[in-house]
Amino acid sequence: MEIVEETYLIHRYWGKKLTSYHFSNRPTLKKRTFAAAPNNEKPEISPEFLPFELPFAHQGDFRSPALQIEQKNCETITRFSYQGYEIVDGAPELTDLPHARNTEEQAQTLIVYLFDEIAQIEVALYYTIFAESSVIVRSTSVKNAGSETVKVTKLLSASLDTRYDGQVSTTFYGTHQKEFQLNRQEIQHGMFKIGSSRGASSPQYPPYLALSKDANEFQGEVHAMTLIYSGNHETALELDQYNHLRLQIGLNSETFAWQLHSGETLQSPQAVLSYSDLGFNGSSQSFHQFFTDHLIHPAWKNKARPVLINSWEMTYYDVNEALIKQLIDSASELGFETVVLDDGWYSKRNSSKTSLGDWAVDGEKFPNGIKPLVEYAKEKGLGFGIWFEPEMISPNTKLIQQHPDWVMRSANYEPILGRSQLVLDLTNPDVQQFIIHTLSQAIEDFGVNYVKWDMNRHLTDPFSQRGDFPAFEYGHRYMLGLYRIIDALTSTYPEVLFENCSSGGGRLDVGMLYYFPQTWISDNTDGLDRQEIQSGASNLFPISSMTGHVSDVPNHQTNRTVPFETRAALASSTNMGYEMDIIHLNEAEKEMIRQHLQTYKAERELIMQGQFYRLLSPFEGNLCAWLFTDKAQEQAIVYVFRNRYQVFDLSLLVKIPYLDEDGMYQIVGTDQVYSGSELAHCGLALDNKKGDFAVQKITLKKMESE
Repeated sequence: MEIVEETYLIHRYWGKKLTSYHFSNRPTLKKRTFAAAPNNEKPEISPEFLPFELPFAHQGDFRSPALQIEQKNCETITRFSYQGYEIVDGAPELTDLPHARNTEEQAQTLIVYLFDEIAQIEVALYYTIFAESSVIVRSTSVKNAGSETVKVTKLLSASLDTRYDGQVSTTFYGTHQKEFQLNRQEIQHGMFKIGSSRGASSPQYPPYLALSKDANEFQGEVHAMTLIYSGNHETALELDQYNHLRLQIGLNSETFAWQLHSGETLQSPQAVLSYSDLGFNGSSQSFHQFFTDHLIHPAWKNKARPVLINSWEMTYYDVNEALIKQLIDSASELGFETVVLDDGWYSKRNSSKTSLGDWAVDGEKFPNGIKPLVEYAKEKGLGFGIWFEPEMISPNTKLIQQHPDWVMRSANYEPILGRSQLVLDLTNPDVQQFIIHTLSQAIEDFGVNYVKWDMNRHLTDPFSQRGDFPAFEYGHRYMLGLYRIIDALTSTYPEVLFENCSSGGGRLDVGMLYYFPQTWISDNTDGLDRQEIQSGASNLFPISSMTGHVSDVPNHQTNRTVPFETRAALASSTNMGYEMDIIHLNEAEKEMIRQHLQTYKAERELIMQGQFYRLLSPFEGNLCAWLFTDKAQEQAIVYVFRNRYQVFDLSLLVKIPYLDEDGMYQIVGTDQVYSGSELAHCGLALDNKKGDFAVQKITLKKMESE
């Protein structure tokens, strides 16, 4: 960064580590007609083409601002000047927001201060770096040091200006059951903007943006950013007339505003900026390691996650005590570690149209309650989990009759139903306490050690009936309320595994990862679609944070039939579980599942704590291939998925880098031995077996040197 004219904080470089910097890339400034110049004696210095660290409006920079503040008479002019900086040890601890955790790894934070003398507003820009990580954690705080209340109408977490040099952008889009679809495109002049106004990060446009040029999975420079936040957000990319690129990420400026009273400070969510010169796999590794070290709850960072069986696709709402006892018996026999009772266990919940909010156990389905089932599971050596959707409420429930004011809705219009349900007003402290008490009571009374937290609709009526704050603050206040709830629960019960779910990946984001160490990334368990979903999500999320289940065929979402081996391999590439009827199996089917579970348990440490790489992309062709290897490069597992059988493909070829090129590797179960360099550069030829949706698994072990 550079200070220009003792006023402007200017961006100069973000990339590979430099031994020194003496402004070698600083461009020559020239006068431009029509460009505003604050100092008439220096017309060449114009905000129109300066690369800012914090751009703001009405100063001659006509590109998208990162901060906008409304003062009296709706005036949005501000003039911030550089005031100074300090460097402090460690990473900042945010009170109300998820954030990068301090660990034993050395970290330092640069804080740059800007000030508007007339408005009496101070801005602090935070840049945290970690000794062993290639990421920068960036955020902004705004303090009202004046006597008048102001309105913050835009507050982004990171804004970066760089030169356009033929880069392409990478983002993701999706929908329910088709999350994290790759979107890579050329950059055009003007503004490209995505985000969410749904009250959640959403599967439509998750918070992620990458810039690259001539990069692929294995090589090339990638600059990527994401947001530690779970609500309304935006990601923008602007190419101006001078071939300057502006990258931005933060709160959604169309749905966010905040009243800032005298003496108050407003903190933005943190953005995570990752640089890699090792392609998109390198970028993924950077995110994976950083989130594992500095985001996932320490209690679950290195802890083995249980192999579970979930009741949902076996029973849907038709659960009962006898059936769950049978499920426990079968799970124990086959080698599962946890049984999860999904939706349908409470208050005559027989469809999606009833009962949310009335969390009393259904006495007809479970006449003895839930605790005896938990105890029965413990006797069988199993954990027990239960499903909740705590943020929602169904019409015609006791809860809504007792507390109609707890519903999220406006004063003028009837609230819109989504999935036959309404949303609780999480800005209300009474609602927050109700949810904390409800789940705490269930955890303690039932004795469960796993909670699946679901959220099955987005927000259409973002208003509180309490009326004690401006309506434009609602979306952010909802998230702060949610974070308060889940922080209280996960802090009180660190031994309980909380799994994030929102109809699958509807709220799959880094903010939720701070509290919930894993996410059910999609309701779609299809053996074809899951290849794209898991590959896309792996650009950000470590394998330990993604959950996948083996389900029955024909698949309940697509009606597609995929062989068991392929479905098992896909689930084995995540936190693995099952979601099918395991009670009514023949002996051959039982043995197949039993062997799968034994194999997965033996490989679990490698999959969960090793390193993951994408070798072949399902977005680019008929093949998908993944590599798991330990950090010492002594063990490796390669999965190669070939979807459509083509008669002209006599064999398949997959190159396997990321091993020790000087080492020799044996394919386990054979006498085949190859060097790491041969596997990386020549590749491994595989038999192309007939039939669609096939998978081949190659297990490699490094041979000891003679």
